[in-house]
Amino acid sequence: MSSKRLSWAILIGLIIGFFFFNPYVFASPPDNFTAIMVTQGIETPMAKMGAKTRVENAGMKGIVTIVLGDAKKTITLNTNKKLYHEQPIKQQDQMVSYYEPDMVFEKKKIGTEKIDGHPCNKYDAVYYRKSSPNEKHKAVIWEATDLKDFPIKMEFAAPQGKTTIMYKDVKLGAAKASMFDVPKGYKKVNSVQEVMDIGTGMGLDKMDEIMKNMQKRQRPQR
Repeated sequence: MSSKRLSWAILIGLIIGFFFFNPYVFASPPDNFTAIMVTQGIETPMAKMGAKTRVENAGMKGIVTIVLGDAKKTITLNTNKKLYHEQPIKQQDQMVSYYEPDMVFEKKKIGTEKIDGHPCNKYDAVYYRKSSPNEKHKAVIWEATDLKDFPIKMEFAAPQGKTTIMYKDVKLGAAKASMFDVPKGYKKVNSVQEVMDIGTGMGLDKMDEIMKNMQKRQRPQR
């Protein structure tokens, strides 16, 4: 694998990792749903129930990340090998919530539009922390009126360019408590590397496999 391709694989991993822990940086979606999250053309099945989030790894089949916000821990599952690992959520990894007292969220309606068949209100948004009022971030949000104002599409600016998140096959109220539990019969291991079966360093053959799996899932965003 070339260094350029490896760098792209690492970048994709960082993007996915960011949204594992920060799926709603500037919006307040319904409390219970399942959906397919689409980022950079990569489709990621996910579920949310209260402070719990479940995300299936887009590149490694059978790898699932569960974030338990109330318990402040993350669980990584390997559903093929029936293994799991859990670890505390670090302060810098905690989800940024619309409901945090320190968060200021401002939005202005700029029109209406249909996204993936859903009628939406379109908003310009700015969000920042009261403790850091000079660090403001801009976004555009499309809220689906037929899905209780679910933020079905979001675009936000970053120094490296625009990032877009879309949600497909949104099903409100479809998440179940069992989705966020470790199934019976799973063995607890000492590291995420053991769960993913990649050792302490990821080999190029494994990176090739991940990239191929991601490419198969890629579809044009609408």
